[in-house]
Amino acid sequence: MKKVKWIARSAAAIALIVVIQFATAPLKQQLITGSLVNLVLALSALLFGWSVGAAAAIASPFFAFLLGINAQIAVVPAIAVGNLVYVLVIALLVKLFKKTKLPELVYNIISVVVAAACKFVVQYLLIVKWIAPAFLPPKAQAVMAVNFGVMQFFTACIGGVIACLIYLAVRKGINAKT
Repeated sequence: MKKVKWIARSAAAIALIVVIQFATAPLKQQLITGSLVNLVLALSALLFGWSVGAAAAIASPFFAFLLGINAQIAVVPAIAVGNLVYVLVIALLVKLFKKTKLPELVYNIISVVVAAACKFVVQYLLIVKWIAPAFLPPKAQAVMAVNFGVMQFFTACIGGVIACLIYLAVRKGINAKT
């Protein structure tokens, strides 16, 4: 039964991300798409733990590539690594903070902001400093510097904080016995 729940939760998170990517792709607004994807990643980590969040984190950039959101296949694995760092840091910090006297909303927000900073650093180093210079022409490198610079921190913070704000209500709905 545990495996079935994990598969269902992971599939639901991935499906929600794909729908978000598909629906927002025509807007060509990284702030919107990225924030919503990060909301799902953070909420998955908060609700179900690192493994469900990890499944969605890894799958997300591959679907984005298939949908034409990210035109550079060379950076897709690095995006997956950054997403994975994001959900792992959230899950780890929340677990550590549960032992403190901080209110749950406070430690959840601290966790997503720290995770956003970690995601930014990982993706910036991997994509802007390593992959883009090695594999992409200068014009594409400039685009990568914008898309995987501080914008990653902003979208991860926005999505993560929104996830924290709706987490308790969503958790109650999931745990309600109907």
